[in-house]
Amino acid sequence: MDTGHGAADGAYAGYGAWRARQETLVGLIDRLTPIVAGLRIGAGVKKLDSLKQRAASEAFKVMIVGEFKRGKSTVINSMLGEKVLPSFARPCTAIINEVTWGDTRSALIYPLEADGSAGEPLTVGVDEIADYVTIGADDDNTPNPYERAVVRWPLELCRNGVVVVDSPGLNEAPEREKVTLNYLEQADVLVFVVDCQAAMSRSEQLFLDVHVKARGHEDVFYVGNKINLVEEEEREDVRREIRKRLSPYLSRPDRVFFVNARAALTGRQKGDPDLLAGSGMPELERGLEEFLTRERGRAKILSPARELKYLLIEAREQIDRKEALLTQDVEELRATYERVQGPLTRLEQNRRVIVAQMEEHLRETRGEVEGATRRFMDRVAANIPNWAQEYDPSNTIGANPFNAREKMEAAVKEITDHLSGRVQVEFAQWQENELKPLVARRVEDMERMIDDDVKQFVTRIDEIRASLTAGPVGTEEDGKPSTPIERLLADAVSFVLDPATAVSGGKFNLRSMLTALLPQIAVGTAAFLVGLGPFVILGAVLGSTVFKGALQLNKANRRLKEQVAEQVQLELRKQADTDVTNLGEEVVKQLRKMRDAIAQGLDAEIKSIRDEVGAALRTKEQGESDAKRESTEMRRYAQELNRVDESLADLIMDVAM
Repeated sequence: MDTGHGAADGAYAGYGAWRARQETLVGLIDRLTPIVAGLRIGAGVKKLDSLKQRAASEAFKVMIVGEFKRGKSTVINSMLGEKVLPSFARPCTAIINEVTWGDTRSALIYPLEADGSAGEPLTVGVDEIADYVTIGADDDNTPNPYERAVVRWPLELCRNGVVVVDSPGLNEAPEREKVTLNYLEQADVLVFVVDCQAAMSRSEQLFLDVHVKARGHEDVFYVGNKINLVEEEEREDVRREIRKRLSPYLSRPDRVFFVNARAALTGRQKGDPDLLAGSGMPELERGLEEFLTRERGRAKILSPARELKYLLIEAREQIDRKEALLTQDVEELRATYERVQGPLTRLEQNRRVIVAQMEEHLRETRGEVEGATRRFMDRVAANIPNWAQEYDPSNTIGANPFNAREKMEAAVKEITDHLSGRVQVEFAQWQENELKPLVARRVEDMERMIDDDVKQFVTRIDEIRASLTAGPVGTEEDGKPSTPIERLLADAVSFVLDPATAVSGGKFNLRSMLTALLPQIAVGTAAFLVGLGPFVILGAVLGSTVFKGALQLNKANRRLKEQVAEQVQLELRKQADTDVTNLGEEVVKQLRKMRDAIAQGLDAEIKSIRDEVGAALRTKEQGESDAKRESTEMRRYAQELNRVDESLADLIMDVAM
């Protein structure tokens, strides 16, 4: 990965091996699809289409984050080997920019719909992209009407499945910073860029405290850019100091790199391997490649591979049942079809009871979440005065009456920013230490609550199936769900979760589904408790009589802290009711995906019996020759399934090693 565009032997070898496995997986899905289509039962083809879309579109999203003027764009361009993204003289990137593979250079701009989703993309020239992704200097808080931009470029790194993501800076306007924070959970790895010439800023530390450390993010690489601009005799001290400041956030000590991104870009553009080698970028890129292909890449293959294994087992059992049904005559099949309608109708009633129980449990969960949120916000509000008095601001009221207002404004803003940051840190820690355990406990309670009813439902389904074929069909195989709830979720989870929210490791229970949903809960709930703007606080404090020449300065500064704290408390309490309600709604909205998955799984079990018997009946009604032809086809399908199964087992073994 340390040559100009990855053309040399060994460059991108890890990515290439991963892409080969991905193509193998997609090929196996393609081989299974006509078999499932030929069975004409249930939603098997739809499941495989969804699985193929997810498997084929999997890519490694490398998100570059950092403050303005840290050299983010240069780091990105140096990785790509070309000046793909422009560098601006002021903060102006308003939306996410994804750089991905394309045979020709082009750009897609996705409009932001009213419901927050992305609309149909507009194709624009690469030279026009700045007109869409930037905003004017006077429009800092104006939401951009576009969801994201995708830049297509014929770059070898991107051809190998890497999407490089540029984001608005961390120290920019709230609307733009929110864009970055909302995208974090989609990234496979974060590359956090700092400037070796500048100490870590308060906003950089706040980002790491709130959005990295408190949320348990471990997949972060840290890059000290512009190391070449530090005096040579001071560089080791700078490296040591940056590592020290980053140490609370490091999952591994080898995740800190010091680079000269501009030299790396020049080295690639001019074909100068020595300049590139001395830039530090090849070491960063090798670390990223190893992490992505070995750790993230394993999950990206194994999760859909195990889902495919379950669908293969399901297809094999359907073939066995269909062959057994085709041995019956037409009248026998008609009687069978009528006989199962009563039991299936009763199971539909049982399904409604199970879903209603889950919905009631979710309503109670919302109440618990709202109660916990209210207690948290009350606790935070009560601590605001102490946090204000403990803080030692660099801006204070001075004795000079001519700049008193200016000094006061700076002090109010600094104190408010400090309190806002403290609230955000407390909220992130509360999410991790209290909200997530509460939600996990409620999900476990829900699973226990429905467990017996689901077991009875699945047992009855299996009894009905056994009655159709004069005995049970199917065997215990590796890859089959081990519990009734896992079986239901395996039938439906791909339709309920977003493609990006795969259930890691191929497990289909509610706890693993919660693991997939927790990042969405974290992002959704974090949107409600936003930073407290200093301008509302500033106006209220400036309307008071804090500063009078006769007052002692210490007393004036202490009183200023008190008044800022009072206004921050007031703002928190004013937004408390709305935040409590919205947070409860957001948590339950995500958990309803579990209810929907169980409901769809129950429906699928009932529908599959009707489909299997109905399909066999239609075949027999067309004549005995059609039935014999179909039986022959089933045996051919079974042989191909065995071959696909062997290839899939080889792939899983290769990836898991």
